[in-house]
Amino acid sequence: MEPETYRHMAAVEESHWWFKGRRRIVTAALRRLLGDFNPDRRILELGCGVGGNLEMLSRFGRVDAVEPDAWAAGKSREKGCATVLQGALPDHLPGDLAPAYDLIAMLDVLEHIDDAPGALAAIHGRIVSNGRLLFTVPAYPWMYGDHDRRHHHLRRYTRSTLRAELRGAGFDICFMGHFNLLLLPPAVLVRLAQRYTPFLKGDDEARGATGPANAVLNAIFALEAPLAARIPFPAGLSILAVARPV
Repeated sequence: MEPETYRHMAAVEESHWWFKGRRRIVTAALRRLLGDFNPDRRILELGCGVGGNLEMLSRFGRVDAVEPDAWAAGKSREKGCATVLQGALPDHLPGDLAPAYDLIAMLDVLEHIDDAPGALAAIHGRIVSNGRLLFTVPAYPWMYGDHDRRHHHLRRYTRSTLRAELRGAGFDICFMGHFNLLLLPPAVLVRLAQRYTPFLKGDDEARGATGPANAVLNAIFALEAPLAARIPFPAGLSILAVARPV
C-alpha cells in the first residue's frame, strides 16, 4: 500500500468503526476456537500492517508478526506485544520465524498478494498438524471500487473462489461465512453512486471515521459480533474463514 494509506490506518485504526467491528468478530472467533490465553500457544499474524490486531491476538498466546512495509513494521513494534519482523509472502518470509504455529492469522491480506495460491501453499507448512488458519477477505468482485484500488486490492472474493484456493493449497475448511451484513445494503448504494456519479468518488472507508456517524456505524456493526463467528452468514461485505492443513 501507499505510505499515506499506512499513516491513515495508524491514525484511525483504534477508533474507526470498521476496524473495531472486525476485531470484535475475530475476537469472538478466536475465543470459540482457542479459549483462554495459553503461554505455550504460538500465533503468527501475516501482514500485520501498523499493528492494530496485535494486542487482540496477544490475549490468546505468544505472537509473532510479519509485515512487508518497513514503516508499518516499526509502528507495529511500538505496540510492544509481539515480535515483528519484515518479510512478505510467498517467497520472502523471515528466517527467524518459528518452524510452525498453532494459529496463523491473515486479516484482509490475501487480496493484496499477486500469487494467492502460492501464499496459501507457503502457509500450509507453517501450521502444526492440529493448528488453524484464520483470515478475512473482502467479498463480491462486483463491489470492487476506488477503495480497493487505493488499498492495492487485487481482487475481492466469493465463497466459491476462496474455497477453491484453500482446497487447492491443501486446506480443509472448518468455517466460512460472511460478516458486515447489516451495512451491506447502504454500502451497495454508496458503491453504485460512486460508480455512476464522479463527484462522489473517494475512499468510503474514511467516511464516518469520527463523530456521531462513526458511533452509529460502530453500534450497528457490533450487533453482529456474537453471531458472525458462530453462524455462517450467507451475505455481507467480508468473509471470515477458518481452515486446517490436511
